[in-house]
Amino acid sequence: MTDVWSNWSGWVKAWPQNLAAPSTEEEVAEVVRTAQAPIRVAGRGHSFTPLVESSGTLMTLWGLAGVIDHDESAQTARIKAGTTIRDLGPELFERGLALVNQGDVDRQALAGAVGTGTHGTGGTLGSLSSAVTGFRLVTASGDILTCNANENPDVFDAGRVSFGSLGVMTELTMKCRPIYALEEDGGRMPIEEVLRRVEEFRDANRHFEFFWFPFAKDALLKFLRETDEEPKRRRRLPDGELARSDKVVMWACDISRFLPFLRGPLQRFLTSASGSRYAASAGSDGAEFQKKKVRWSHEAFPSDRNVRFNEMEYAVPAKRGPDCIREVGEHMRKCGANFLFPLEFRYVAGDDAWLSPFYKRDSVTISVHQYHKQPYDELFAGIETIFRKYEGRPHWAKIHTLVAKDFEALYPRWDDFRSLRRRLDPTGKFLNTYLKRILGEA
Repeated sequence: MTDVWSNWSGWVKAWPQNLAAPSTEEEVAEVVRTAQAPIRVAGRGHSFTPLVESSGTLMTLWGLAGVIDHDESAQTARIKAGTTIRDLGPELFERGLALVNQGDVDRQALAGAVGTGTHGTGGTLGSLSSAVTGFRLVTASGDILTCNANENPDVFDAGRVSFGSLGVMTELTMKCRPIYALEEDGGRMPIEEVLRRVEEFRDANRHFEFFWFPFAKDALLKFLRETDEEPKRRRRLPDGELARSDKVVMWACDISRFLPFLRGPLQRFLTSASGSRYAASAGSDGAEFQKKKVRWSHEAFPSDRNVRFNEMEYAVPAKRGPDCIREVGEHMRKCGANFLFPLEFRYVAGDDAWLSPFYKRDSVTISVHQYHKQPYDELFAGIETIFRKYEGRPHWAKIHTLVAKDFEALYPRWDDFRSLRRRLDPTGKFLNTYLKRILGEA
């Protein structure tokens, strides 16, 4: 038996009988044909659900990394599935291209981020999955399918968000655009003022999000806008190295673990301390705003989040987002659970991938985090009840308790997906215990 595998937060572990690290598509196909089931693929471990857990074979695609080629006229790039988003940005930049959008965490492998519906923010911008124009898939038989709008279109529509349940993606073709710069600014503003103006902020900015510690009266806003100004290159710490701000957050988290009555004062302190980043000037309404900074897009999007956590995130209809986060915040203040991280609020445009949380629906995503040294069950259970009340769909890589009958009500193409999955993988080679539960496969 191999050594234990764990995800980034340390809460999901696996003891696979076999590890596989293919470096070519042909080697992937050979592993799939011959290896012990269930076969699961580990990206970079940034999922918080047991998607990757396997007692059979755990495959990594770290050897399949890099940009294969690009089409300048079509503004697309063919990318190997194991490429991390952090590594992808500079490679595309050298070719004069950039992703249309991405999230503020970039340590994930591209195939894992696409397969779970990972996203950034922007009222007119979709998830990473919505930018996929094609992919290659190794199926349970070891055959290789090319999937796009013209070839195997049903697998294309189902597979863009399929969390590795249809097979193993080996490469993806992504819609890109010419390189562009973004200017960032933000502010600290009373939460009720923010919630009254969220649609205004969404429509006036290419990217808008806010963070809110529920015990604080103010929220922290972040805006990114496209600009022609000259960008300044960004120096980033190595992945995993703690910045001073990370150390402050970790210090506050550890204090609140043992002195939970301080969680309110600490959240107000962190709002104020974080606001120092945003407080270059004050507006007439009491809000404080920072001076802008300009970066190339792949350097502007990421935030180096190195304080480990577990996360729940649901996508609710866009119009219902403000009411939902109000109710979540009120519950968190009253429930008595100990927590410190802020809520995160983002807009995502609808798309047409069958199991995308944004399928045919413009959405707001609300994210709840819990420090990795603290239990999350009690806190997340009460919040999940609220999310479900607001017709929420969970992020596939983040903690939830839904099962097949719940998803059947949330996704119009649920039965179509399950039928196609069985056709591609009739023996359940890619299904671990967790996937059998959520897909309703005995």
